[in-house]
Amino acid sequence: MKSQDTPKARRLGKVYLPAEGAGAPVGQFQFILDNQEVPAREVEIGTPVTAETKEGPLVGTVVDMRTFGEDPVPGAAALQPAGPAVGSVGETMVATVQVFFSQKMRPPTSGIVREATREELLAATGFDRMDYRIPAGCIETVGGKFSPIYYDGRALLGPESAHLMVGGLSGQAAKTSYIGVLLAAALQSDYKETGERVAALIFNVKGEDMLWLDRAAEGKYALQDEDYKLYEAMGIKPEPFGDVTVYSPPLPQTTQPASAREDSQILCWDLYDIWRYLDYFFPNIYEDDKAQAFLSEYEEFFLRSPDPTKAGYRTFDGLEQFFKYYLDDAAAEDREEGWRSHHPATLRRLRRMLGSLPARCRGLLTREKSDPAHDIPTNAWTHGQVVVVDIAGLRPDVQSLVVARTCERMLKEAEEGDLGVDHLIVVTDELNAFAPQGATNLKGVRRIIQRISTQGRYAGISLFGAAQKLSKVDELTRDNAATRALGVTVDAELASGVYGRMPSGLMERIATLQRGYMALTHYSFRAPIIVRFPRPAWQTGRSGDKKAKPKTADALGFDRSKLGRLTEGIPADVVEDIISGAKSLEDAKERLMKARKPNMHEIAVHAPYVTDPNDPWGFESQSDGTGEDDPGKSFGPYEIKD
Repeated sequence: MKSQDTPKARRLGKVYLPAEGAGAPVGQFQFILDNQEVPAREVEIGTPVTAETKEGPLVGTVVDMRTFGEDPVPGAAALQPAGPAVGSVGETMVATVQVFFSQKMRPPTSGIVREATREELLAATGFDRMDYRIPAGCIETVGGKFSPIYYDGRALLGPESAHLMVGGLSGQAAKTSYIGVLLAAALQSDYKETGERVAALIFNVKGEDMLWLDRAAEGKYALQDEDYKLYEAMGIKPEPFGDVTVYSPPLPQTTQPASAREDSQILCWDLYDIWRYLDYFFPNIYEDDKAQAFLSEYEEFFLRSPDPTKAGYRTFDGLEQFFKYYLDDAAAEDREEGWRSHHPATLRRLRRMLGSLPARCRGLLTREKSDPAHDIPTNAWTHGQVVVVDIAGLRPDVQSLVVARTCERMLKEAEEGDLGVDHLIVVTDELNAFAPQGATNLKGVRRIIQRISTQGRYAGISLFGAAQKLSKVDELTRDNAATRALGVTVDAELASGVYGRMPSGLMERIATLQRGYMALTHYSFRAPIIVRFPRPAWQTGRSGDKKAKPKTADALGFDRSKLGRLTEGIPADVVEDIISGAKSLEDAKERLMKARKPNMHEIAVHAPYVTDPNDPWGFESQSDGTGEDDPGKSFGPYEIKD
């Protein structure tokens, strides 16, 4: 790379070579800011600079800055204003630069430091070594201009390496916003030029941030002029995603999606679909020899049998009929034997466990045979296609089942080369819950996420995961990600050790990042780079129509205004289970009445009494005392308010 000291590249200072101590090392240099130059006052952590030295140009970014008083740095006086007042104390600011590009692996020599040009930044971040580039953000240079930075697509999506981990404080780091912008960059690429077809599978596990990708941003989320400039600099069209399909479980016993999006496709599975995933709900079920023996034999005799007469036992209704015959009917006929060698007590226990799953999973599981169309497609994906699986509101164990089974099916199809695209990006939030370090009740989903992290890049599947604290994410998952992005992050997390050693100035910058900024780590970056990215061009958060998300109670036609008294004293999860497992509105009401624990403080004896002064013993209420005024409400002189 040739030196480019153009008029636009203004001087910022000169290289500082310490006279004592360890000297100037390879890969870093310091420079003294020229306080007389206006551009020097704009230098901060993350500013890109170039040093013109005898060893050639050194391109890097500022990672630390310090101020000294009384001119302790030799040669700094030459940069100070002439003629200081008597008794004044001079001050010198010294910046530390991490070198990204150098023609030779040699320490710096003396020279002038100036602004880095766009071409120098691209060369320093590996642009020339990439044949498949994905815009990652923009560096704001001195003077307020935007210079794009690129990821190597083959290191982000595979096969050379893969995966992205995004960390930062919840609600402040804009993790999903950055992932969305990066997805737009990857999906908008012209596969005729790159030869790479890309699609995305997104698990929306909370809120609605990833639910309205095909709607333009409006109101307070509308794009500003600066956002358009950032999109232009990155080469991304500022528009919503074009091909988006949302899948959602239905409300129990209905075909209405349990999603804020009324146009969602139904996601529904049966007993056969989830038989191999029972340990997601009952972690120790396969450690029980009796339970494991029954499950193995039932699978062999009914689920895997080619006999068409046994097909009816592959559903939850069929399983219930099986238990009814061997338990209820056997009891009525005074038969003591169970099924084959399995004791009736074992059958009763498994009946309770397995029979609770449809209600526990809300509408995800059907008691009958599921329709293959009500599942996530595993082939015929097309370039630019996005599938969103809306499982927000489901229990963590149910969410983990959806993530694990879907990812396992995708990985199997990808290994056989039948996906239809070269790269499938799998996006999931809350990795601290799905793939945490240490003990967890969600071991199954962590195993499949680990498989994607270790084997996905060979098959064409890349994981884009987000978590508040990457230090708490499973080590195998986290460390197999070739790329990281950090939004605003607390000091304790930065000091955890998983981010390597960082200069104090860079740590302070990351700890105070504003929304719309990310600190990026990639194989072609020598140190973390602070980039800026535009706000999403699609709708984030709740829909503008402010429609309430459907609830389980809506499935049976409950009046929400009257549901409060009927569910008094019952935990919310139990209410959901009762309604999900009920066969009708009347059945649900009856079950809720049995579980209801009324608040006795709200039951009042409120009818006042009147007395006749001439007959002090003749107590009666203001009603006629017979209870005929309000049948069922009065008992003698007492009137009970329910």
